[in-house]
Amino acid sequence: MPIVTGYEDTPGGHDALVLGAQLTRLTGLSAVVATVYPVDARGLAVVARDPRWREKARRVAAGRFSRARELIGDGWGADEPEFVALTPGSVADVLADHADDVGAAVLVVGSTGHGLLGRLAPGRTVQRLLPLARCPVAIAPRGYRHLGTGTMTTVTVAYDGSAEADRAVAVAVHLAGRTGAAVRVVTVAEDADGVPAAQALAHKGIASLPVEVDAISDVVVGPVAATLAALPDRTDLLVVGSRGYRFMQRLLLGGVAGVLVRTARYPVIVVPAAAGDAVRGAAGP
Repeated sequence: MPIVTGYEDTPGGHDALVLGAQLTRLTGLSAVVATVYPVDARGLAVVARDPRWREKARRVAAGRFSRARELIGDGWGADEPEFVALTPGSVADVLADHADDVGAAVLVVGSTGHGLLGRLAPGRTVQRLLPLARCPVAIAPRGYRHLGTGTMTTVTVAYDGSAEADRAVAVAVHLAGRTGAAVRVVTVAEDADGVPAAQALAHKGIASLPVEVDAISDVVVGPVAATLAALPDRTDLLVVGSRGYRFMQRLLLGGVAGVLVRTARYPVIVVPAAAGDAVRGAAGP
């Protein structure tokens, strides 16, 4: 199960590349860097039959991959990633299908270049991708290529006692197990009156973790989404659950997750319904 990075030679693509390389290096999983062939105004059916377009598309893809190698160097770890040029089409659709085809542990994408530096700012492609993804989706903040520490000491998971939160905990545990990071279970109380209930939830979340995992619980007070987007203590990565969609195991963002992917100050992994088993399978030696 690889870490798949959706890549374009843009600032957001570079941020995704850095996060994807970091996750690959720290987890020891294999890596795929995927780019979608560019298209032009003539439409897919026409350009696909045009040998001049095919040659141009190959050159564009080769140029992107050359730039990716230049940016990351040996930062992937022991093995260089597989570079894959995907069929032309909607970038979101093609990436989601490819991640599903290869059984991706995580699909990594970047933010738009128009957001605030250091914040998540998903563009239209990422917004379209999120409801399509069947695997966890990691979003790099704008400027992560400059701001990322390259280390992972704490994987934070937002916990509210729901089934979606339990799946997020499973993903956080297995990422932590591969990276050697501690798991921080965070529960949010909207006001002081909600602190006792939040503490009980946090204890429940901690109790579900394997004993060999270094874990801490934390209760923070404030509006849920805004508080999770700017946690006061160090967070290298935040894992959150999403709402499941009946009959189709697809990712549909709930209110809190939706705000997080627009404002968070650190990479966020959004876990779709029933996706925890995918990362669990990737967590073996």
